[in-house]
Amino acid sequence: MLEFTPVDYLGILGSFLIAGAYFGVSSGRLDGEKPLFNLINLAGAAFILVSLYYRPNPGAILIEVLWVIIALVALVRYAWRRKP
Repeated sequence: MLEFTPVDYLGILGSFLIAGAYFGVSSGRLDGEKPLFNLINLAGAAFILVSLYYRPNPGAILIEVLWVIIALVALVRYAWRRKP
């Protein structure tokens, strides 16, 4: 039986954040063009990356790093569009 550590629970929370953000956009409850969507994805990916530090998996690390980059690029683009 697997024994979960606090870091494992952090990774699980990160998975729920990412899936929840996707569900929010898919169900129309969250706007994918607004920063909240990308902030949730960024937090989720960061939480998963922390858990992957302790239990490495190269494929999972790569996808989470890509999620972080995508979220950061989207947030920067949003900030640039909002400048007067």
